[in-house]
Amino acid sequence: MRYLPIHIDLKDKTVLVFGDGPAAEAKLRTLMKTDARLVAVADTPSTEMALWAREGHIEISADADLATATLVYAATEDETENLRIAGRARALRIPVNAADQPAGCDFITPAIVDRTPVAISIGTEGTAPGLARALKSDLEARLPSDLGQTSRHIKALRDTLKVEEPDIAKRQAVWADVLGAGLNDLTSLNADAVSERYDAVRAGSASGQGHVHIVGAGPGDPDLLTVGALRAMHSADVVVYDRLVSEPVLSLCRREAEFVYVGKQAGEASTRQDEINRILVEKAHEGYRVVRLKSGDPLVFGRAEEEFAALDAARIGFTIHPGITAAAAAAASIRHSLTVRGENTAAVLATGHDENGFAELDWASLAEPGARATIYMGLRAARFIQGRLMLHGARPTTPVAVVENASRPDEVVLQTTLGDLPDDLVTHGISGPAVLMIGYARRAAQAHLKAAS
Repeated sequence: MRYLPIHIDLKDKTVLVFGDGPAAEAKLRTLMKTDARLVAVADTPSTEMALWAREGHIEISADADLATATLVYAATEDETENLRIAGRARALRIPVNAADQPAGCDFITPAIVDRTPVAISIGTEGTAPGLARALKSDLEARLPSDLGQTSRHIKALRDTLKVEEPDIAKRQAVWADVLGAGLNDLTSLNADAVSERYDAVRAGSASGQGHVHIVGAGPGDPDLLTVGALRAMHSADVVVYDRLVSEPVLSLCRREAEFVYVGKQAGEASTRQDEINRILVEKAHEGYRVVRLKSGDPLVFGRAEEEFAALDAARIGFTIHPGITAAAAAAASIRHSLTVRGENTAAVLATGHDENGFAELDWASLAEPGARATIYMGLRAARFIQGRLMLHGARPTTPVAVVENASRPDEVVLQTTLGDLPDDLVTHGISGPAVLMIGYARRAAQAHLKAAS
């Protein structure tokens, strides 16, 4: 991010706008929504500018002292002159914007959705102003016209809550609950709706008990998160997350939350499941909204039942938000359905490891012609899986698609066969996380995939 979005207090500050044409008018039209003292520096002001001056919105001057300004806009129709003005402002260490000239800009004025005191700024770092305008138009249509009034009402409720609840984390949790529900439908967000939701949340939080959300983070692509998962992540006080949760997904959690890493990795020190359970129970007992963020779908090889049991035993409420499991994401990557009518009547999801080591599966069924299975955590067990399947009659030519880092930017798809599987994994450096899709072949047309074969 090159440009940091900030909101500058312009009350009683001087802003100079150089120019007398359309570019200067456009800048002034936006700036007139602020509380700044606006001075248009123009020899021959336009008719529109003269009208604004008569109405008291701006002042017009043939010259101006740059040293008096908080911000400067160089918006003449002469690019050379704009850069000269920018140079003068920079010499005085005054932030300047030269219209449509990035080299002369210390800041960029974004597209603004104005619902004072709510202001939403949309910028593209100058790359696509049309996109910023399109986003603005969409938000303008969806945001209530009285959003500013609602915001002032929320401030009054905040002042009351500060007196009643000294714990800032608990206050934040209240607002996460109130506005998390209200923002589902922007058109219904008004002062009455906020008050109703606020009263309900305050009545429910009087017990001081927290709540745990078991959230499926999916395989890594944030676009695959559910709306429910996002809502829980945005309102979390505590985020307890796994090693395989991707950074783009993790970044969508509320920034003020406490982040607790409980990663597990083969061959390295890891957090025991009973310790994870203890953390969830403890944080919920302290009254926090806890998000247990698990990669993929927590209901598929996620040991979620152990966490459910611990929360039940502690009488802590929890909500489950299923996620996209790696098998589904990998199938999408190879553009193949997990089940195909007339070909396979079942799609097996299996693990290559269990608590006793390599997992023993129904090899006879998996070795039958047309059988299909997606095996998680199967890289280290690849030769074992190959041997068991071929021992039970599977053909060496059985197709196997290996998808590493499914849905992520560094995704790799390796198309191989059962006979070549272990050696190809080594040859192509597949180290995981990956799924082995036995009996599946990617569509040949998918040349855009980063194939390792």
